[in-house]
Amino acid sequence: MAQVLVGGGAGGVGEGIVRWLLRAGHSVAVPSRSAAKLELLRARLADTVSLANLTTTVAHAGDAHGAQELRARLERERGRFDAVVASLGGWWEGPRLTEIALETWDAVMDEMLRTHVVFARTFIPMLQSHGGGRYVGIGGGAAYLPIRGSALVSIAGAAQLMLTRALHAENDDPALEIVELVIDGPVRTRDTAQAAPGWITLDQIGPIVVDLVERGVTHDPRTSTDGPIVTLR
Repeated sequence: MAQVLVGGGAGGVGEGIVRWLLRAGHSVAVPSRSAAKLELLRARLADTVSLANLTTTVAHAGDAHGAQELRARLERERGRFDAVVASLGGWWEGPRLTEIALETWDAVMDEMLRTHVVFARTFIPMLQSHGGGRYVGIGGGAAYLPIRGSALVSIAGAAQLMLTRALHAENDDPALEIVELVIDGPVRTRDTAQAAPGWITLDQIGPIVVDLVERGVTHDPRTSTDGPIVTLR
């Protein structure tokens, strides 16, 4: 049984990741700024999995100070972690790039990119201090193709891909693996208002994340691999 921290585990995609990790017998810790979201997560998971190995905690893991506080608390209460999953960020729609207020740019980049930087800077060293492990980022296919009306999502996603590649290139610890799963397509979650046939499901994503947490690779035929980047289409 691995101890796994899942940032963003209370979100739509995160819920599926947490469910599959618990099904695989792992112990999972999920932080969120919202106690209500954590309660909702527990209620939704309780129908299909045991919550005995789930710990939820209110914390602001996207803030540098909050992330350090969370790390200290988790290490004090849970001890060694074997893997970290960063399913962070959200979605944004708005005006063209030439019309976006700089305040909006800053806010979106904070939510969708800076949170990944803070999470990596905090929890990759944590894994190294515990003797190694696996760090798994979760990204979206908007990184590969600009989406009209959601350009900031594409820009942040592309930067996140390079962040993963750079972290991987700089890593000289043979006991640490750094990978990213890019979900290249719309995802059917519990909260999706409308979904079409062919949308990616949480039951497709979950087992791949379990593979990456347990082995650092996946042989799922729906995926392709380019260095540290695994893409699911």
